[in-house]
Amino acid sequence: MSENTMNENVVEMTPTTETPKKKRGRPQKIQQQMFVEMWNASTNLNEVAETLGISKLSCSVRASNLRKSGIALDHFKRGRKAKLAK
Repeated sequence: MSENTMNENVVEMTPTTETPKKKRGRPQKIQQQMFVEMWNASTNLNEVAETLGISKLSCSVRASNLRKSGIALDHFKRGRKAKLAK
């Protein structure tokens, strides 16, 4: 084979920024300061969970426990966003 045809068969590998699938069991450990900064910078629970790679339930429980210990965390609006009238 010539060198040109060998190069055509090479596929470039580009790094992906997708979060890995969540595994069952204990959620990964995230430093408290990092969690607080991420929580206060985000607009909703889904955004925090996807960014940190943990479940929404783990995020909300952790936020609740941090609030009980006296750390100031923002509260997100509850429920779905309202549909816009056409």
